[in-house]
Amino acid sequence: MAINPINSIYSPPVRGSGVERAVSSNVATLRGKPVGEVDQVQLTPGSVSLRQLETESQTPPIDHAKVAALREAINNGTYQVDSERIARKMSDFESALFP
Repeated sequence: MAINPINSIYSPPVRGSGVERAVSSNVATLRGKPVGEVDQVQLTPGSVSLRQLETESQTPPIDHAKVAALREAINNGTYQVDSERIARKMSDFESALFP
């Protein structure tokens, strides 16, 4: 049984159809224009909600003593994960995103 080389299966796209020339001339006319005139972006409702949460929330200051205590507990093997609290927080976060 003969094995066909991969190169014989692939056929490159046809060139010279005018598509490349149309695209390149269109790009030349768009240079120097503001992005708002060239392209429009639409955000999904989920991304809009995330952006609102990001702008509305203020980052609390870092409690360095608490971080040090957590690191020590993890290193000692005494840190215990509160899975119910994590699940509740995840649920609350999701409810805030998708009411």
